[in-house]
Amino acid sequence: MTKKTVRWGTDIGCPKQIRTFEARSELSDHGLKGRRAKGELGLSRGITRKEARRDAADALPASEAMTQDQWSEREQMIAERAEEVRRGTTTWMSVTAAKVRDYIHDTAPADIHPDQLREAIKAEEHEYRHYETDDSNDAKERHSAAIIELQAFKERHGDRLGQRTPDIKKNVEQAIAILVFIMLVEGAFNALLFKDAQSAGLLGGLLVAFGVSAVNVLFGVTAGFFGLRYLNHPALAAKIAGGVLAGVCILLGIFLNFFVAHFRDAVELGLMAAEAENRLTEFSMFEIAPGAVISTMFPNIFGLDSFVALALLILGLTVFSLAVYEGYDRISDPYPGYGRVWRKERKAYERRQQLREDLRGDLSNYFSASRIWFETQLSRHAAAKREIEKAMNLLESRRDIAVAIASKAADQERGLKVAYRQAHRRMRNSLRDKLGEQAACPAYFDEILTPQLPPFDYAKERAQANAAIKTIDQNITALNLTREWLETHIQQVQQGLSSIEKKVADEIARVRDARGNDNAKKAG
Repeated sequence: MTKKTVRWGTDIGCPKQIRTFEARSELSDHGLKGRRAKGELGLSRGITRKEARRDAADALPASEAMTQDQWSEREQMIAERAEEVRRGTTTWMSVTAAKVRDYIHDTAPADIHPDQLREAIKAEEHEYRHYETDDSNDAKERHSAAIIELQAFKERHGDRLGQRTPDIKKNVEQAIAILVFIMLVEGAFNALLFKDAQSAGLLGGLLVAFGVSAVNVLFGVTAGFFGLRYLNHPALAAKIAGGVLAGVCILLGIFLNFFVAHFRDAVELGLMAAEAENRLTEFSMFEIAPGAVISTMFPNIFGLDSFVALALLILGLTVFSLAVYEGYDRISDPYPGYGRVWRKERKAYERRQQLREDLRGDLSNYFSASRIWFETQLSRHAAAKREIEKAMNLLESRRDIAVAIASKAADQERGLKVAYRQAHRRMRNSLRDKLGEQAACPAYFDEILTPQLPPFDYAKERAQANAAIKTIDQNITALNLTREWLETHIQQVQQGLSSIEKKVADEIARVRDARGNDNAKKAG
């Protein structure tokens, strides 16, 4: 079969490839070599006549001889050689016929019954579907629960949501990656702009710069995700808490960025003072007290002396604004909780779909292997039928050859015997006065015995071949019927494994009806 064959088809039909019949049996293997293989006995007719006349002059055989056992030596030789040819052709034919019978037995396929074949196909298909049952049931329960939760959420927040569909934000990782990227960018720029402010250079300020950047991004994300989003919440307490948290985080973020900018101004002033005192190599930005920087920020918070500090302020506020936007609109739906329940339902739906796709892929491979099995079986059945007919044709041709060889030997045997007996009778008649009573010819000389040819009957092989061909024809019909059923069955399976959107809609409608009935009962 094929490398990916179906298990149910390993012992059905023709499990092995159809081989060509090879009758490796030569006439030489059965004692017929050279001229003998052509049916020639190798005896001269003239010498046979001489032997007959010599036997007649010697009064051989005796006139009272009545059986073939009392033939002359020459006639015995003729009969033995002819019998040797007939025996060789007979065994040659019998060996060929035996090989043909064995070949037909090995080539004849097993009976195929459509009902049993369909059950075998379904049985192996159910094994493919069995492993998916538990997972699919669990996924179905999770999906149903997610649908109910989503519907309940929509009922609680229906006035606020309306008919809008949430921004599902499937790729949350992308938003997080963007936040990490802008944090790294800001940290790298902070370290670059602070590299001259301490003796360790660029690497020395990386840790502090990344820490400040992380805090800046954290304030922005918190202000957007836990603050501004909750301004959309229907509950007043949630709105107040969200507004307060958003205001606090925004103020902290703005203050942090202004503090970093003023701190950079203070560092630059410290560098100038250290250079004037000739201790530039010992200067560190950590010598500057944060309280002193905060005191210099007010009342003129925008009073920045250097362009580097202004660049730090613009960069920090830009990153902070991006973080607020990412937290508010990119991580989840701006309406609190809506994206979570929607994503939960989508993930449950995708889980069900994935299970169906996995099963569909397994069944697709299985059905493809089944189709290949049917195509292979049909081609092998046709090849088996053709090869059986070829074997029978070879047997018939060998029979014709054997009959021709045996007939030729029989003709020579008969001709040699006729020549011997005629010469013998003539010599007896010419010696009648000398031989007296011994001159009479034996009774069996009065008629020429026609040599019997081997039957070479292959009715048994023909009956076996006809039975095998009948089985092949029945199997081809069964294969065609089952293959038609398989195509219909595959369509039914594909319909059963098709998209579950309709089932989801029906499930949602059922949940709505159930909740509507519950509300009506409570109102009643």
